[in-house]
Amino acid sequence: MRRRPFTVAVLAAPSLLLTLACSPGTGGTASSPATPGAPVVLISIDTLRSDRLPAYGYKKVRTPHLDRFAADAWLFEKAWAPTPMTLPSHTSMLTGMLPPEHGVRNNSGFVFRGDLHPSLPRLLKDQGYATGAAVSTYVLRRETGLGALFDYYEDSVSVTPGVATVRYQRPGEKTAIFAKEWIAAHAGAPFFFFFHIFEPHSPYEPAARFLAEYGATYDAEVATADAIVGDVLEQLRSLGLYEKAIVVVTSDHGEGLGEHGEDQHSLLLYREAIQVPLLVKLPGSRGGGTRVAAPVQLSDILPTVASALGLPTPAGVSGTSLFVAGAKGAAVRPIYGETLYPRLQLGWADLRSVLDDRWHYIHGPRPELYDLVADPGEKNDLVKPERATAANLARALLRFPQGNEKPAPEDEETLRRLAALGYIGSLRDRAGGADLPNPVDNIANLRRMEEGWHLAALGQTERAIEHLSAMVAENPGMSDAGIKLAELQADAGRDDEAAATYRQVLDRSPVPLPDIAIALGLVELRRKRFDEAETLARSALAGLPARGHILLSRVALARGDLASAEREAREAAGGRDPQPSAILALAEVRLRAGNGAEALADVGRARARARELRLPSVYNLEFLRGDALARMNRIDEAEAAFRAEIAAYPSNSQPFVSLAVLRFMKGDRPEVDRVLEEMYRAAPSPRTALVAASTLDSLGEKGKAAAWRRRAEKNGAPVSRGAAVTP
Repeated sequence: MRRRPFTVAVLAAPSLLLTLACSPGTGGTASSPATPGAPVVLISIDTLRSDRLPAYGYKKVRTPHLDRFAADAWLFEKAWAPTPMTLPSHTSMLTGMLPPEHGVRNNSGFVFRGDLHPSLPRLLKDQGYATGAAVSTYVLRRETGLGALFDYYEDSVSVTPGVATVRYQRPGEKTAIFAKEWIAAHAGAPFFFFFHIFEPHSPYEPAARFLAEYGATYDAEVATADAIVGDVLEQLRSLGLYEKAIVVVTSDHGEGLGEHGEDQHSLLLYREAIQVPLLVKLPGSRGGGTRVAAPVQLSDILPTVASALGLPTPAGVSGTSLFVAGAKGAAVRPIYGETLYPRLQLGWADLRSVLDDRWHYIHGPRPELYDLVADPGEKNDLVKPERATAANLARALLRFPQGNEKPAPEDEETLRRLAALGYIGSLRDRAGGADLPNPVDNIANLRRMEEGWHLAALGQTERAIEHLSAMVAENPGMSDAGIKLAELQADAGRDDEAAATYRQVLDRSPVPLPDIAIALGLVELRRKRFDEAETLARSALAGLPARGHILLSRVALARGDLASAEREAREAAGGRDPQPSAILALAEVRLRAGNGAEALADVGRARARARELRLPSVYNLEFLRGDALARMNRIDEAEAAFRAEIAAYPSNSQPFVSLAVLRFMKGDRPEVDRVLEEMYRAAPSPRTALVAASTLDSLGEKGKAAAWRRRAEKNGAPVSRGAAVTP
């Protein structure tokens, strides 16, 4: 029978809420219905606005699984994320601390130090719990510091060169497979599991049945997320764990959907970006259907779970049990919000905010104040007529810790090492903001940047380069625009320009960007600037150890140092839960050493690992298999492997080149031309044309090579005669 929901006002909590309430830091009391040893499951639905769920009043999408769960759970009507960014917000969920306290202030440039701060997985591990997690985005990869908190951390997301990191994700239904397997294996003892899905984050690619019903929309992705979460909840029921468990369902942040000019999130701090759903189911579904109106925050999750298990809240945790925050007579707390993204990635001012049960004050170059009760859409700025209210909230904002907005000392040393080669400018303090542009007033520039991405997506590379070059010249602090510009310049075969652009991004960034260091390192490797590539690879080791070692292995290969190349490849593949790409680095070394059979064995190990991780394909795996087979004179099998690589990754030029070479060796000259034309159709860029020219040069076809160079020049690539271009 479905329970009838009822609302708990801030000053009118029922007796059950009072019973559940414990003073922060004390854990369970004699009257508290704590359930020691209960399973704990934390489910995060990335980018989910609370006001886009039927449980919160929305009518345009159906979410039957979350509706059913809400009937068993406490629903917090006004839950707030501390920031509209994935990594720092999830860190707050897991630590009970705000970003200035736990130190993770952005999706890149900061690493969580679990040895210095409390966390929910460590708290429960000390109580004998098994701890596991499965995440769906590269943003939450193990190297962020979160992976070290858990016994098991499944983050295998395919990484493909030239693909934007926002695409480094996997469908939630695939992540759910790992979650269900792990939970089933640990069902007989206390466990904590953190399950994260990326739906409804953009790009919107919903399940087929919801695509048919809602189109490629945010709502369709919400429906997809509901089905995925429902599958996991159903497994808990089938294992007899659901009624015993504490289950929290929430999100890391919302989505702009154009309401204040921002389609997605990270830039602004309006309600649509930071108000999130928060539902907590207790063992026995105690209090299920209760609705709590008091404002709460994601950092309240850790003390809530600790209280429900009868455990003390760790020292240093600033969050409060949700049941304390909503108890009768509880004072309304100010809730903190921030985004450093505008400054760190666009060169604009930071924004910070504070809100209570009525007012929302946003502090920036031009402060704003909104009445959330009368104006939930935050359309009418009342900062001038409500000066006293704004001043009070501004003072409240000052009482929150400022935290460290600069890299950790070891990262400062990394920047100094890079500076020795000229890749990083002075380590000046960029933490200010009074003289920086207001993000709210620069939405038009955000749109201009997105137009550059749109041109690139349409294949209009030169127009996109021209557009983004103008933007970066006018707004040199817009690192996101600079990164995309450098990617396009590299794709166009303009490596000198790409290197300069990447260098400018690194020079202006106040935090380390290991992804960009790797990208620049690959460009420098192509430019045969091996010392620079090595330095960049080493600078990335702290944040991206496997990828850093892979780049070091390739630098060593380029120098002809096979021993060092093998050592670095083994470092990449020898870590905890190695990715297939790291194992493939060993195969590359074997191939260079002429050991086709050993390389083939490495490729087999990488393929087996990919199957364990349920990765449908791995970049370069079939190419390297084909290369090994070709060296063993198994030509037909090699061609089949190259075709398999092309089918999975049509923009990868290497298998096309190898196919062309095999056809040339067979004397089939017309097929060489057909393969190279097919390669260009798959990835029509100046760089691809230059790869075709380089291939034909190596085969002695000088006239045809010249024709391909002219094609590259026609499309905007500056061509240096005789320069080889690697795929």
